[in-house]
Amino acid sequence: MTASELITNDIPALQATDTVRQALDFMEEHRVSELPVVDQHKYLGLITEDEAENADERSAVSTLLHTGVPVQVNPADFFLVPLKMMHQQKLSLLPVVREDGELLGIITREQLLHAASNYNAAHVPGGIIILQIKPTSFYISEIGRIVESNNARIIHLNTWTDPSSGELMVAIKVNKNDIQDILASFERYEYNVIQYFGENLSEEELRLNYDHLMNYLNI
Repeated sequence: MTASELITNDIPALQATDTVRQALDFMEEHRVSELPVVDQHKYLGLITEDEAENADERSAVSTLLHTGVPVQVNPADFFLVPLKMMHQQKLSLLPVVREDGELLGIITREQLLHAASNYNAAHVPGGIIILQIKPTSFYISEIGRIVESNNARIIHLNTWTDPSSGELMVAIKVNKNDIQDILASFERYEYNVIQYFGENLSEEELRLNYDHLMNYLNI
C-alpha cells in the first residue's frame, strides 16, 4: 500500500496569502495540528498550530514557513515510510507531494493507523506470540511447522532486533485465540517465549503484555 493510495482531499490546503486566523479556524474545524501551504498548487511547507497561535492573526501563513526541505512524502512511498515519519515528528498529517512539487493531498494519522491494522492483520481474530531467538537459529519453516502441528496457521509474522541483546524478536499472529497448546509446543522445542496474547489471560496480564510489547517496538 503506497502513500498515494491513502490520500484524502477532505482537509484543505492553505494558500500562501491566507491569514493565520484562517489557518487556526481550519485546524479547529478539521481537528488537526498542522496544515500544508501551497502557491499555485505547489507545496511550500507545513505550518503548525503552536506556531500559528503565537503569530499575528492578521499576517499571512507564508510568514510561518521555514527554510529548507519541507516535510513531505513521495506518492510511491510504502505506507511504513509516512507511518515512521509521522510517529517520529509527532504529526497529525503528512503532505503527499510529486517530484515536480505539486501537492496531491494529505495522509491523516487515522488513515495510517488503519493501514497498519490491515498490514498487521489486527482486524483478524487470533493470538499473538513473541519469541526471542538467536539470529542464527531463526528458521521460519520450523516455527510454521510448530504452529501447524497444533491445527493453526500463521497469518502475520514480524521481526526486529533487540538492541540490548542483539537477539532477534519474532512476533507471530496465529488464527486461533486459544494458544495454550502452541505455547506448550514452543516450550518443548526450547523457544524463549517473551510475551503472548490470547484467551485465558487476566486483564492485568493483558495490560502488562501490551506494555512490554510497546517497549520492544519502541512506540
